[in-house]
Amino acid sequence: MRLTVVGCSGSFPGPDSPASCYLVEAEHEGRTWRVLLDLGSGALGPLQRLVDPTSLDAVLLSHLHPDHCADLLGLYVVRRYRPEGPLPAKLPVHGPAPTAERLSLMYHGLEPGGMDGEFAFSVVADAEPFTVGPFRVTPYAVEHPVEAYGYRVEADGAVLAFTGDTDDCPGLDPLLAGADLALLDSAFVDGRDDARGIHLSGSRAAGAAVRAGGVGRLVLTHVPAWNDRELCRAQAASVWPGTVEVASAGDVFEVGPPTPNAFGVPVDRAAGLRMWADYRAAHPGLPSEDEVYVDHFGDGPRIADELLAYITDGPKRATAGLVASYEHDGDALPRVGSHWVACDGSGAPRVVLRTTELRVGPLSSVDERFAWDEGEGDRSLAYWLTEHRRFFGRECERMGIGLSDDLEVCFERFRVVWPPEHADS
Repeated sequence: MRLTVVGCSGSFPGPDSPASCYLVEAEHEGRTWRVLLDLGSGALGPLQRLVDPTSLDAVLLSHLHPDHCADLLGLYVVRRYRPEGPLPAKLPVHGPAPTAERLSLMYHGLEPGGMDGEFAFSVVADAEPFTVGPFRVTPYAVEHPVEAYGYRVEADGAVLAFTGDTDDCPGLDPLLAGADLALLDSAFVDGRDDARGIHLSGSRAAGAAVRAGGVGRLVLTHVPAWNDRELCRAQAASVWPGTVEVASAGDVFEVGPPTPNAFGVPVDRAAGLRMWADYRAAHPGLPSEDEVYVDHFGDGPRIADELLAYITDGPKRATAGLVASYEHDGDALPRVGSHWVACDGSGAPRVVLRTTELRVGPLSSVDERFAWDEGEGDRSLAYWLTEHRRFFGRECERMGIGLSDDLEVCFERFRVVWPPEHADS
């Protein structure tokens, strides 16, 4: 599944984002299926930059506050009054019991038949699943001043959990459990908002995800424009053991387990690109780059963790790879000034590296200074040659070629540039 944040501003559209709206897509039976989670105030406009709104397969409304449903009125106009005439089929709209009545009241002067001419309204019920194309959707009742639901959306083994607006409640446990990505309300701030039964804070959102268990990625959303996003992130980070992400309009997430790389090790490329985006945001003016490389060192989890530790806790500031390996795996050679995201053995991104020097030459051309800069073992040339001939031997076996000291090697030096706690001064 692919999740695109159309709007994520809480309670009202903000200067940088419309109110709640999330586009969920998956391939099925030769076409792309599209559902919306909410269609709140101001969201229909930017949605049109992403997809034709007449191509939607369903809309799922968490509840009937305007910041979650108001732009259904505009979608009604798009479908009914377009120059080509009304669309022949009704669009399924799933939501709480009063959805059809409430939307009709919001739209003054409806023609006979009301919105039922364009929308096929279905009332959702707690823990009763339904399907839309490849999506299996299970609503869970949550705690808000009005009837409200979170949605658990599953397709092709991937699980997305969206809380809608809620405080912590029992319904969050089955909603969030084992989700690859959890999109959680974070409208409240600890120490400022004492009312209960309305919204989560960052810490309560993280606590609910931890309690549910098995959540892969925590993404805070529904943050009002008057909130400090970094404070919300920090409050969640005090509870969540991993990286806390805060949604922004335009964000795209691939939902599902990380894709294995050439060595069968899962690499969370989406999280790596998020780390890269955080680095770029903190360093305005960086030149644009082609697609950033996200992967790990070595050919397995153990060596990946071992070599990464030489970087984060030691002196490793160089690496070497067979040119033939880059070609075999379809990867471009690094360039001086380019960046890549290094992951640990679980596939999680840990650091961003910037290439500072590059040389291509035969394996036999390595010297003592380069072995020292690679920072492994006793940092001697003899150690370097022993370990790299072992590793390159495995690489050659994988590619079906013979190992020789004449094989071309890409000798690369780099700096650690992100995150700040690991970056070189």
